[in-house]
Amino acid sequence: MVHPNIPFLRSVGLMIGAIVGVGVFGLPYAFAQSGLALGLLELFAIGGLVLVLNLMFAEVVTQTHGSHRLVGYVAHYLGGRWKYAALTAMACAIWGAMLAYMIVGGTFLSLLFSVSAPETRTALSFVVGIVAAGFIWGGLRFAARVEILVVLFLLFLFAFVIFASVPHLSVANLLTLDIGKAFIPYGVILFALSGSGIVPEMKAVLGTGHKRSLVSAILLAVAVIVALYTLFSFAVVGATGAATTSMSFDGLALVLGDGFVLVAALLGALTIFSIYLVLGVELLNILKFDFRLPHPQAWLLTTAVPVLLFALGLREFITIVGFVGGVFGGFVSILVALTYWKMRLSPWCRTHHCVNFPAPLTWVLVGIFAIGMLLEIVQTFTLTL
Repeated sequence: MVHPNIPFLRSVGLMIGAIVGVGVFGLPYAFAQSGLALGLLELFAIGGLVLVLNLMFAEVVTQTHGSHRLVGYVAHYLGGRWKYAALTAMACAIWGAMLAYMIVGGTFLSLLFSVSAPETRTALSFVVGIVAAGFIWGGLRFAARVEILVVLFLLFLFAFVIFASVPHLSVANLLTLDIGKAFIPYGVILFALSGSGIVPEMKAVLGTGHKRSLVSAILLAVAVIVALYTLFSFAVVGATGAATTSMSFDGLALVLGDGFVLVAALLGALTIFSIYLVLGVELLNILKFDFRLPHPQAWLLTTAVPVLLFALGLREFITIVGFVGGVFGGFVSILVALTYWKMRLSPWCRTHHCVNFPAPLTWVLVGIFAIGMLLEIVQTFTLTL
């Protein structure tokens, strides 16, 4: 009788839970803009780049003594100045993600309560941010308890959407193409695939003799995530086509009816609120333990910034996730590649066997993500001016 490898399955689940989130809601809209085939091609290409980065980081994690998080490895190999650059990028990325979750949370609540007025949706987004702030103050234990349940809810929601959309698929919706909008999916995809920071936790779960299993776990997790994103995007774009909305569910509600709206909105609202809480606790700990801020100041910064940004009018979901993914996600990806490159030059790797990704590959990755950052900045400011 074959017994399941529980630590291996847990590590795979950790990566899936850390990566799959609100970014996937923006993929169908981005793919509908460029054309589904082109969007999926970009998803596979960027997914391959992210896979290589995760494998590079896994090599850093397994070859470096001690227990660190992503920022700690950056500081160890690149120096203290880069540590604060990494911390700042991660903080901005989490604030951006929390802002995106506020927007989506308001949408789900408006669908749940059957209200369509923009003012009401805005007020409900504020409710998400303000109510979550109270839980974030002391919510570490609660966040840890709900994480697995949230992932199950989210996966069920995706499966529900996929199967509900199949009878409404239209071939014409799947065959559109607009090369002029080819870059729109880039930042959204990178946002939806970000999550390299979970690799050290995967190593801890796998325990002794983890190196080979860690690589396998990363390969399986990324494959599952890309497959899930492909099916979800295929189903939504196929069902709603040019009517695909920036958060997917508004357009699906018109096609799939009130029963879909009720179930999706309830599951979505619970999931969004819970993940918002987990993100807030993560940033709270970064500010407390890495920036050495007292708890009240760290809590205020964590919870007030996304609410303030929303109040200032930053409410375009696709623009936000695209910018956060393309710029901050791109910068963190560059740091991962540089950290691996510096480790490969270390004395340790001269006397021990380290997986040797070719040096040109490292610089190709740095170049791609640097160019992506610049193009995302240009695109964002072009759209907002």
